[in-house]
Amino acid sequence: MLQTSLQSSDAASESVWGAVRRDVGTFDERLNDGGFVRNHWRYLNDQFEAFGAETLREHAASIEQTVRENGITVHAESPDGQIDRPWQLSGVPYLIHADEWHGIETGLMRRTRLLEAVLHDLLGAQNLIREGVIPGELIWANPRFHRSYTDLDAERQKLHVTATDLVRDAKGQWRITGDRTRAPSGLGYLLENRIVTSRVLAQTIRGCNTKRLANFFAALREHLKSLAETQRENPRIAILTPPSGSYREFEDTYLARYLGVTLIQGSDLAVRGGRLYLKTLGGLEPIQVLWRHVSDRQCDPLELESSSTEGVTGLLRCVRNRGVEVVNSVGSVLAETPGLMPYLDAANRFFFGDDLTLQSVKSYWCGDPQHLSHVIANLSSLVIGSAMAVDSERAIDGSLLTATEQEQLVSRLRTTPGQFVAHERLHFASTPVWSEGQILSRKAVLRNFQLLTGDEVRVLPGALCRVGQDELELLRSPVSGRMTQDCWVTGDQPVDQHASLLADHETKITLRRGGDELPSRVAEHLFWLGRYAERAECIARVLRITLQRVSGEDNWESFEEVRRLIYALASMGQIEPGFAVSSFVENLPHLERSLPASLLDREQPRGLLRTMKSMLHNANAVRDRLSVDAYRIIQRAYQELVQPALSGRATGTLSAGEAIERAGTLIVDLLAFSGVTHEGFVRTHAWQFLELGRRIERATQTCDWLKTILCPPTEEPGPTCEALLEITDSLMTYRSRYLSLVQLAPVVDLVVTDEINPRSVRFQLERIASLMDQLPGIDGGAGLGAIQRIVVSLRYHVTVADPHELCRPGDEGALEQLADLVDLVVQELPKLSEAISARYLIHTTTQRLTGTGR
Repeated sequence: MLQTSLQSSDAASESVWGAVRRDVGTFDERLNDGGFVRNHWRYLNDQFEAFGAETLREHAASIEQTVRENGITVHAESPDGQIDRPWQLSGVPYLIHADEWHGIETGLMRRTRLLEAVLHDLLGAQNLIREGVIPGELIWANPRFHRSYTDLDAERQKLHVTATDLVRDAKGQWRITGDRTRAPSGLGYLLENRIVTSRVLAQTIRGCNTKRLANFFAALREHLKSLAETQRENPRIAILTPPSGSYREFEDTYLARYLGVTLIQGSDLAVRGGRLYLKTLGGLEPIQVLWRHVSDRQCDPLELESSSTEGVTGLLRCVRNRGVEVVNSVGSVLAETPGLMPYLDAANRFFFGDDLTLQSVKSYWCGDPQHLSHVIANLSSLVIGSAMAVDSERAIDGSLLTATEQEQLVSRLRTTPGQFVAHERLHFASTPVWSEGQILSRKAVLRNFQLLTGDEVRVLPGALCRVGQDELELLRSPVSGRMTQDCWVTGDQPVDQHASLLADHETKITLRRGGDELPSRVAEHLFWLGRYAERAECIARVLRITLQRVSGEDNWESFEEVRRLIYALASMGQIEPGFAVSSFVENLPHLERSLPASLLDREQPRGLLRTMKSMLHNANAVRDRLSVDAYRIIQRAYQELVQPALSGRATGTLSAGEAIERAGTLIVDLLAFSGVTHEGFVRTHAWQFLELGRRIERATQTCDWLKTILCPPTEEPGPTCEALLEITDSLMTYRSRYLSLVQLAPVVDLVVTDEINPRSVRFQLERIASLMDQLPGIDGGAGLGAIQRIVVSLRYHVTVADPHELCRPGDEGALEQLADLVDLVVQELPKLSEAISARYLIHTTTQRLTGTGR
């Protein structure tokens, strides 16, 4: 008997499930009350046992790598404010059997129809209030209510996409903890969870007969198309997202790309004649359907929140004129009011004559005197939250309060009772997750999504599952909790479903060559993405060649070209300006330590790290316009730059060798990004602005190098010429033409006046001129415009310049004519950039840190 017990103990310790502990008094998703694996878990359970811990670790690493490469981030709170942290996805899915799912699905369908009926009534006849089913104060005293919501088209469907937060209690019963009817978030993350998990566990997900998600998204897109009043075969559908930096940034971009719709911000929109238009470089383009992901009060500063910058003036007028269909309707936020939950069963009986099959958690609105008395008497078993709005505030757990804190809370409840709602304290069911290198047990919350299409409700066969140990934290928001799971609805029979988001073959599409539909906001981000990408490459090139010379075995302080390279780095903002002044150097840290450390310096506003962050910011803003490969390169370039140092981990400093290697890797990544965009971008205005930013920045940086490295007097120009050729990536070309003989004139010709060298100043100006000719509104009218005058003047001065004359030294040995020419270019290029902004990017006000700092 002892031997058998020991053998069982050894087997359990070797099992991948060995660390999972079943909590007493809690429902366990995997194990039944007898401790046996539930039927619908058996296949996955056995598969993971066959994999073993090492394979599961590889799966987890693969998921983490995919999340990192795809740039999946979530906006989260931190002591330093809002930050973007990587999305965390467990390698163990959350399982629900199809038989149980059928009951959940039916309950969600009925609840969705109820919420639509409630919202129609509250914004219309208000029979629920008149008959005493719902207290009127929940609407009339609600700060999220606005009277403009009530005079929109009463016949229109109000809700289209909704979400329901669902938990399983300790007895195994499903309970709804909240509804989301404004613009439910999490749908994009749910989709990404499925895509990532299915790649890692392809055979397992098929073996579990898991229902697919694509059919839901196909139905969603078809429904959005059907809402268009005009051009119903191929309407313009847009997702209205908050400005950059919002918590919705990643998933709105992801959904726009997946569904093939346009991602816009409020500044991209205009109202003309009661219709909604997208402002583009080629003019105004009508929008038929607007899927809004901004708050109701922020939609129209004319009639709602006057200070709003997220919406567009006149949007409600468009809705009344049926000039655009808004999903979900403005005012739909009222249906998710937490204080409504205690009255939804009565509302269902009022409309449909029966009770809801999927019950809400027991709730009490403190504005009702009877409810308030119950709450005060049972404070220790309740959770208190806001009755009027879903917010990010953590609910108050009455059981955790001291006697004094309970008295203070009771005082608040008596003073403003209508502002509070109380919920029964639930103990959430637990489910296995992969965490800390093993499978552990965690609490789980589901967010389910529904699509209402007329009288039909489609429920997405799955959910966004969030897991953690803090139940109150899990109730706060769809991004709370430190980890998520892919939710599988499994069955006993193989799933035979196929859906495609490609257009049907019967719809005729007019062939076109597009480009004018680019919004000016997007053009601005692409323009600066090109500038920051080029600037980062330029800094990395100068830093690498300087480090190579400083860290060599020779005494670099005697090399004239090194001093000029240091001056160039100071001029570019990579290192302190004092390093360029001989009398200051002795008071600064030694250059051999400072240069490697500057690679990761966060304090220099124009340094490499801040430049890469600016590049990443602009890439995030136009992520739906970039290919997956292009965005991954940017993500990888930034991550490889900021990864912890192999040496000096305590201080985060780099050795010279590490800094050289990291700068070289960054250059390769940025060249890869350049190649992908050059070969992958269709030659529309999007590509033109990206390329325009790159060419302006390259011309600016090259001129600055000429001024700081080549123009000052020197007795031996060879080393400085070679340094310049290296950082302009022209050394190979020079040697193929002139072998090893280095002279000033051919160097200046190659870097300044050579029209076929893609690194020369003249080449940049020729490309700028060609790009400007392709943008709208340049030609027409008498004479040259401001932009054309600058471009023509710069091209002329550089084209007629004689390289030999430019190399003629002045009285003190400096190349004064070359200095005058590059000064002219450096002075005019900012004017050109400002003229481009004034002509095409006028609506934006973002200030940029750029320039040479000379």
